[in-house]
Amino acid sequence: MNIALQKISKSLKTPLNYKVYRTKVDNKKKVDRPGWIPPEITANWNIDPYAYQTEEETMPQGGPHGQLSGYLYELLHSYLEKRGLMLLLDSFLFYRDQYNIKQRIGPDLLLMPLRKPVPSSYDLDTEISPPSCIIEITSPESHHKDLDKNIVLYSSLGISTYLVIDAIIPHKDELREQIELHVFKEISGKLIEKNPNKEGYLILPEMGLKIKAEGQKIILVDKLTGDVLFDMAKLKDVLEVEITLAKTEAQRADVAEQRVEAEAQRANAAEQRVEAEAQRANVAEKQVNKEKQRAERLAQLLREHGLDPDKECA
Repeated sequence: MNIALQKISKSLKTPLNYKVYRTKVDNKKKVDRPGWIPPEITANWNIDPYAYQTEEETMPQGGPHGQLSGYLYELLHSYLEKRGLMLLLDSFLFYRDQYNIKQRIGPDLLLMPLRKPVPSSYDLDTEISPPSCIIEITSPESHHKDLDKNIVLYSSLGISTYLVIDAIIPHKDELREQIELHVFKEISGKLIEKNPNKEGYLILPEMGLKIKAEGQKIILVDKLTGDVLFDMAKLKDVLEVEITLAKTEAQRADVAEQRVEAEAQRANAAEQRVEAEAQRANVAEKQVNKEKQRAERLAQLLREHGLDPDKECA
């Protein structure tokens, strides 16, 4: 690691390498005093890991930033759960710096294996591996940190994929007209920014997804199936369209069924008419045969009386 990177890492109070970090955690006695305790408090500090939060840590996640992080959580929740994964939203990630002092950071979204009940934080002292992916959504206050200092921090913690959604205009609380996406992948122990593919998508392999932004719209697609992920509101719209189409098809099928039934009834009526005609023809044939037999009997009687029934009368 070059000198500049070491200086940045030291200023961030981060471990230089995750494997070294794990060795320190496992082999050295852990320092009791966490790094977030204010320096003026020298004894009897609050042991609650959520105590002494800074103004940035306690800042309410409202506005475009909060809406976008909530949107992504909703968008990914069901999809990831089916794959045995989950996201922690606005939870602390606890780690130890190179001095073995416990520190904390609150990423917007953190990818981890599915767990019930949902944990309130992710502690590298107890977890077997770092999060496979971290997502940060820039805010006016965090823009520089998300796209600079956090790259070094998350690289040192062994994060495989780091996604930055640069959606908020710096120094304002407004969405960009065109959201910018940055994906950093771990290569040889460093997070290196990746370029989008020919379709404009960036790959998130840990989730099996590809992502791109079109204006203020974020599009997430399943790499294997090509299915687009929809949030609940959008999904509702899509389902309503599908339901309407299904109803239309059902109505068409019903009309077609009625037509078939009508045709069947007409065919049945025609068949009955044919059968009736056949019965009438059969009755007429029997009547003709009966008349023939009667004529033959009369002719026989005439012959018995010496008269020729075939001879014309004078």
